[in-house]
Amino acid sequence: MNASIIRSIGPPPQRHADRVVAEMMRALAKTRAHVSDAITDAVLRSSDGSPKAQRKMEERVMRAGAVQTQLTPGKRGQYTLLVYDMCGWDQTSDQEISVGDSVPDKPWLACNITLISSDGRGREEVQLKSTPLVFVTHHALSRAAQRFGVRGSEHMITVAESVWDAAFRLINDKGGVENALAAPPDGWRTMMEIMDVRATVVLKRHEKRHALVAATVF
Repeated sequence: MNASIIRSIGPPPQRHADRVVAEMMRALAKTRAHVSDAITDAVLRSSDGSPKAQRKMEERVMRAGAVQTQLTPGKRGQYTLLVYDMCGWDQTSDQEISVGDSVPDKPWLACNITLISSDGRGREEVQLKSTPLVFVTHHALSRAAQRFGVRGSEHMITVAESVWDAAFRLINDKGGVENALAAPPDGWRTMMEIMDVRATVVLKRHEKRHALVAATVF
């Protein structure tokens, strides 16, 4: 995943940044394509009857590739688990890039939130509801590379997570998802940090989905 690295003295020019970021994101999309399946497998194959077992399941989900988790444990198999993960996204077909899919020239990243819940009490019914809530465009990551020294795939993930944090702060500040999605035509301008440098991300409403899009970074 780190085969492509931006090499330049000072900020890279736009054409170079666009090309190398596209290469890194294509590689990243391939490596992330299995994550949702791995998370599902980790949940279905784990014991979840007690709080201790549920915490072990949460750890297994993290090892499967989740970015962050939030567990509300309970007795007799009753719990909720929020899972935050990231995947490649084909904006043309408007769908997640899965194993075996062709990867577009300039893929996006999608930041997903998954709610895993079980009513317990011996029913053995686990529900999974997942949706992408924040998208990071290739353009935004290319601008981050040009302006803030983003040079490798690990940096791409760091930037995407920073955008994600900024989007969630915006949602909280606006009083909920619906208010955050009521963005003005030019989008919301929200502060974030990239590589210990303060920056601004422009978040707009997705044209088709119930989600925010990081259009650019400056």
